[in-house]
Amino acid sequence: MSGKNSKNQNMKSAVAPRPAGGAARKKITQNENRPKDASNAPLSTAAMLEAINKRIEGHIDPYSDEMEAKYAHIDGDKTQTVVFLKQSHELADRTILEQEIANEALRKELAELKAQVALNDRTNQGASARKKTSEVREQPTEADEHATVSEAQRELAEELAKVKAANVALKKKVASLRNNNNGDDQVIEDLIPRPAGSAGNNFNIQNEMGLGRGAEDRLQYLAIMRNMRDLVLQAGINWEQPWAKTSAAQKEKLFAVARKRHPILERYQNDWATEELAKQYIKNKRRHGYRKGFLDCPSQYAYLKANSAKRDPSAPRGRRVAAARNAKILGKKKAAAKKNTKGKGKQVVDDDDDEDEEDVEMAGQSGEEDQEL
Repeated sequence: MSGKNSKNQNMKSAVAPRPAGGAARKKITQNENRPKDASNAPLSTAAMLEAINKRIEGHIDPYSDEMEAKYAHIDGDKTQTVVFLKQSHELADRTILEQEIANEALRKELAELKAQVALNDRTNQGASARKKTSEVREQPTEADEHATVSEAQRELAEELAKVKAANVALKKKVASLRNNNNGDDQVIEDLIPRPAGSAGNNFNIQNEMGLGRGAEDRLQYLAIMRNMRDLVLQAGINWEQPWAKTSAAQKEKLFAVARKRHPILERYQNDWATEELAKQYIKNKRRHGYRKGFLDCPSQYAYLKANSAKRDPSAPRGRRVAAARNAKILGKKKAAAKKNTKGKGKQVVDDDDDEDEEDVEMAGQSGEEDQEL
């Protein structure tokens, strides 16, 4: 018995030690990159898909403040539907991105497994003749390791195929949502945007509303204007204050009732036509109050009254304006003439003042004649 043990020890000592690469070979774990649950156990594919669906359903908020601010330019009646669809698209796109990241992780793990198998093959082929007895003795262990690697590769390939199938299903769902949203996108594109500038100075409300082409359009525009007076008062808006001081709740109430009374107002983005007509009515009503004296003029406009008091009420305004304009023109001509004569070296003679005064008087008379005509 002792001889047999001694023989075994001699055989072990004759076998060279295994390379460090084989001794320190990385332990392969097929579920290294897969999501874990609370107990740190890897989730199955079905559990992964269920978690993704729950996450999508849990994050969709059809009418959050953030999304409302983001799509504030959309018509109020359609904001909730459009926000829901837009947010569904964003969450679906984000989920697809997460699936692609998971696919990339699985591909990397599969590449590592293939590299490990190649390393095993190179290690086995490069073994020396002195290790044949040891390799034969360890052959079952190596075979088991190869079988484990092959099984891991097969499972990873199955998982990758399932994830790809789920990715395709999500893409189909996103495409379906986008197709269903085409109608709402068309509605948004058909809305008439607010023109730049201010009404009266930069654009005409009636023309921008598209109601200035014929007699029927004009009658419809006048009907909306007449009804706007009643709607402003019914909404509780204080016409004695500027429109900027009107609360958002009062504005929303006015816009909603105006769209119901006149469906054509739904065509204008963010109710800009209703707002401009209401501002026009309030401005005209305040102006009438200032003129009649039953409404005090704001302090910032007091200088206008002082300027008006300085004017000569007996002199026609057209004559004074024409005289001032012509005097300014003659002054510029006189300065230009002096500059030209100085440049040429000629002596400047200031003896044409009487002639200039006559020109100014004649220009004033021509202004009177133009005004009478």
